[in-house]
Amino acid sequence: MRDKIHNIIFYCLVALICILLLSWYKTAKDDIIRILLFPHARLTEIYYNLSFVYVNGIGYSSMDGAFAIGRACMGSNFIVMMFAMTACLFAKHFEGAGKLIWLVASLFGSIVAGVFISCVRIIGSVPFVANPKFALFHSSIGISLYFLALTASYAILKKLIRGEINEESI
Repeated sequence: MRDKIHNIIFYCLVALICILLLSWYKTAKDDIIRILLFPHARLTEIYYNLSFVYVNGIGYSSMDGAFAIGRACMGSNFIVMMFAMTACLFAKHFEGAGKLIWLVASLFGSIVAGVFISCVRIIGSVPFVANPKFALFHSSIGISLYFLALTASYAILKKLIRGEINEESI
């Protein structure tokens, strides 16, 4: 019973962190967004040999104005979703301070994976910028990559933590 109460408290803490992260990100000032989007813009610059300039309220805009890497490109919803999934699905395998370490590791891993996947999404979408169906291509690439990343992270973590041993106890 005590473990179930600890898990419920842990799940509530994860939910609170998710709400706070999304709220903070939606209201973050341009100076913060500039920093958070920098890896996306920089990797796209390197990959395509382009130049970007940061425009307040928009994000990193290509010099020719063909496209911008904005707030929505960060993948914050994916980061929060991955954090909630990894933290909650595997919390039962940790006790005491291990749960808090797992919480921090889940958050850090989700941020790293989220930035990486968002960069791949942006780089993969750039060739379609001039296409009238760009939004469809960009969304499709994002959904596919995000789903693949969630599935792969679950499978990898399940293997690492040996979650398959206790699957019946869910």
